[in-house]
Amino acid sequence: MKVRRLAPLLLALAAVAACAPVAPRAPQTRHLVLISIDGLRPEFYLDPAFDAPALRALVAEGSHARAAEGVFPTVTYPNHSTIVTGVRPARHGVLFNTLPAFDGHGRWYEEAADLRSPPLWAWARGAGLTTAAVSWPVTVGAPIDWLVAERAYWARKDPLPELIAASTPGLFERLGVTPDAAMFKRVALWDTFLAATAAGIIREFRPNVLLLHLVQADFYQHQGGRTGAEVKPAVARVDAHIAALRRAIDAAGIAARTTVIVTGDHGFQDVRDYVYPNRSLAQAGLRLCPRPGAWRATFEAAGGSGAVFVAPPDDRETVARAEEVLRRDAGGRYTVVTRAELDALGAMPRAAFALEAAPGWALGNSCDRAFEPAVGGLVGTHGFLPSRATMATGLIVAGAGVRQGVALERVRLIDVAPTAARLLGIATPPVEGRVLNEILENGARAGGREPGSPRAQ
Repeated sequence: MKVRRLAPLLLALAAVAACAPVAPRAPQTRHLVLISIDGLRPEFYLDPAFDAPALRALVAEGSHARAAEGVFPTVTYPNHSTIVTGVRPARHGVLFNTLPAFDGHGRWYEEAADLRSPPLWAWARGAGLTTAAVSWPVTVGAPIDWLVAERAYWARKDPLPELIAASTPGLFERLGVTPDAAMFKRVALWDTFLAATAAGIIREFRPNVLLLHLVQADFYQHQGGRTGAEVKPAVARVDAHIAALRRAIDAAGIAARTTVIVTGDHGFQDVRDYVYPNRSLAQAGLRLCPRPGAWRATFEAAGGSGAVFVAPPDDRETVARAEEVLRRDAGGRYTVVTRAELDALGAMPRAAFALEAAPGWALGNSCDRAFEPAVGGLVGTHGFLPSRATMATGLIVAGAGVRQGVALERVRLIDVAPTAARLLGIATPPVEGRVLNEILENGARAGGREPGSPRAQ
């Protein structure tokens, strides 16, 4: 009898429930681990001669590029800034690794305030996501939740206090990671420390975005060239760090929601000789030597290239004279990159023009000699035009939201940030790169808005 009396009431409650609005499900948290291997060449993951099973596993599980094109000059800090902003140096403001000596005493572009375009971590924090960065360039003072900022620690007399001061307070104690003085002089130890710190952050905090910069592959290619004896062992050690990071992602329980992006900043070219354009400018009376003094024209090297500055910048007569002198003395060792060409590259906005070294040559800042052989006979460098084949770096994208088995012939580093934003489901400011929809599952339609078309190169 009681059941009969309750039946109409239950039916009425069910009808009300059917009409009531359903609370939306909270979106599933997304995670992105962006790893930069400084000096990454595509053959590190395409050529089985390199011991890189973790990189090749990512290739097999996701999508990759046979070449990734950087920005000019193809050196570390401008390209890392492009990776996280999606724009070229003329817009993000990090023009070289260091400020020109006449403009900032040669200091590195280390401060986050040096960036003039908002980076990926700002996009993520604006969307309510958590962020982390471990030795990513141009992050000193950045508003990042868990930060180990990159500085030129190797050049400091007492780097350990500077590292701690540039890191999130208490971070190393929380992670159980102990930095020590030896790692600042031994690049393999430095990478081990960075990878352990990044893995600890993943396990402990599960940030939505983590950036990591590993450097030893670059170091050993500088020392011995592309095929130097220490290059393959360095690649194997970096690969082991990537495997450890993937284990940390698994241990954190976020593997199904995590995308891993591995990229680089530039390739490498073998060099046997150096040429010094400042010698020509000094002999022409356009600057003093060894210090430029009250200079009219001076050259600032960036490895395989460099910028010629004129004071005042609009002095057309001095620009013409400097270009005439340098073209006369080139001797096949370098070529001129015009101001119009620099504008098309989005590079070196204050330079009158630039120089690019010929194959086998690099450029230096000295003014007391014209040219000389490289120490040891063979070294490696970068900084050349990004169109040069040896300057290509790599890109692998795998995990949540990424299609399997897509191989792209050539992408650009300006495409990394907008693609990362789409994978995270966040909007981007106007950028020069594009979303690599062809590697994303269903174009990752739930992500941020498509940026405008990139400029032609």
